[in-house]
Amino acid sequence: MAKHSPRDDNYDQLNINALFDSLFAVSDSALIDASFDGFIESRSTDSHQNDDDFIERAIHLSSVLLEAAKRSARERSSVHNASVWPLTPDLTIKVFSMLDTQSLFCAGATCSIFKMCAIDPLSYININLGTLIPKIKPKINNNKDAMVSTMIQRVGSALQ
Repeated sequence: MAKHSPRDDNYDQLNINALFDSLFAVSDSALIDASFDGFIESRSTDSHQNDDDFIERAIHLSSVLLEAAKRSARERSSVHNASVWPLTPDLTIKVFSMLDTQSLFCAGATCSIFKMCAIDPLSYININLGTLIPKIKPKINNNKDAMVSTMIQRVGSALQ
């Protein structure tokens, strides 16, 4: 049985980093799609099972990469949010511990509503986030857009 050395791990990590650099350098999804199809065809054998296994491994790899990217984004957002939160953790706990049950539920409901609005792409369809102060596009002005715009303005530059 062959030994697995830390040197092999470093070599593997360098190869994976180079692979990521190559993949992320390509921004044309049609090119990636065509390249994948061409790769499948070039390695095709008489057995479709091998192709199916390869495609399943590609799907699994893409889901692992997606989860890693989501986890990394959450970690980065957590670090950002922790750095812009004005209160220390112990003071935050003290403030929220002084609230009664009804107030805590109201705060929780507010956070839930904000989260639902924040993750819904339709909430931003009529809001121009490219300006220094987000503005509602003049075509449509409904309550949902106004609510999201108000929340964004209150969050200010801390929004990420």
